[in-house]
Amino acid sequence: MKTKTLLWACAAVLFAAIVAGCVSTNSATGGVNLKSKDVSFKSEAGSLTISNETSSDVVIFVGRVEKNAVIGGIKANEQRTFDLSKVPGIPDTGSLLIRAATFETYKGRARVTEDDVIYTGLVVYNLKDKTDRSSLSIYRGVDSSQQSCIYVSNESEHYVLELRMGNPGQGDIIATLPPLQTNKRIYLSPRDDGLAYDFYPTFVFVNPKTGEKTSMNAGKTDRKRALPEKVGGDLTPIRFAGPSKSSIGYDVAFISLQNDTGAGIEFRNAETTLRNQKGNRFTPSGRTDVYEIQSTNGEGGQTYTALTFEFDDFTKKTINPYTFKPGYKYEVIVTQMNGNYQYDIREAGQKSLVEDARIQLFGEN
Repeated sequence: MKTKTLLWACAAVLFAAIVAGCVSTNSATGGVNLKSKDVSFKSEAGSLTISNETSSDVVIFVGRVEKNAVIGGIKANEQRTFDLSKVPGIPDTGSLLIRAATFETYKGRARVTEDDVIYTGLVVYNLKDKTDRSSLSIYRGVDSSQQSCIYVSNESEHYVLELRMGNPGQGDIIATLPPLQTNKRIYLSPRDDGLAYDFYPTFVFVNPKTGEKTSMNAGKTDRKRALPEKVGGDLTPIRFAGPSKSSIGYDVAFISLQNDTGAGIEFRNAETTLRNQKGNRFTPSGRTDVYEIQSTNGEGGQTYTALTFEFDDFTKKTINPYTFKPGYKYEVIVTQMNGNYQYDIREAGQKSLVEDARIQLFGEN
């Protein structure tokens, strides 16, 4: 057993060294030194863009930080793009969690732990599709000084938990937890007005075979409130048990937008440009993206009267009033003929809750 454990440890160090080129062994102590001077902050051609909205420089890990799989850094209040294809052993398609720790913590430690992570985000990728793009934002309200926090537990076996603040469907995602992660430390500063923060769970499943993403949002009655307190205090975790048919279900419709025109598309509801499941507010020519829109008016659905497409040439195409039902999938194909844009929309079926499958996240085992 000791031999097996030693081999595993050596393999983990080798994997980290290949990824980041910034790990070396300290022969005197037997430990691992992280070479912060080798962390690149330069953007590269790739499919993943991360915006660092905090006031601290950060280092980005793929998967669990204990593996030291560092893919680079991001300066404070800047963004950069990463090439995931450089990660050794990564499948062509799949899903993974990226984690961010401050550069100050990284360069001052021999080993970074989960408690050092200030942000975690879910990425669904397809390296075979050269047009595939994903975007994430490290929440600006994270306490990067790591002085105060809340604790959160995801008790679901099948779903990633995305923790939203302030609004069950549209609130900022401040943290992401893999299945069965408990007592996760989320760094937040107390509010200036002394009030508690409102938190809502979104449970996400990614089909390992198709890459299809399914999200289920909690409603207003599922609100949890908490006050951030000093790190090290006796805090009670906020617990989320996971979705079920009797409680949390779908409150969104899933729109698959296929852009068969020669122009890019912004999908809008009135003046708001919608964000797709990849985190982008744009669907390029030749791409198909999935958008989630609120559909909370009971089983009958919600009628939208101000959905529009805006194209590169500033032309707008308005969608006739249409009712979208929660949990249903819709296919929208946008085409162009003789210079005129047109669309076709149809209901493609209903999603079912995942009961016996489990999300597969690269770098978590």
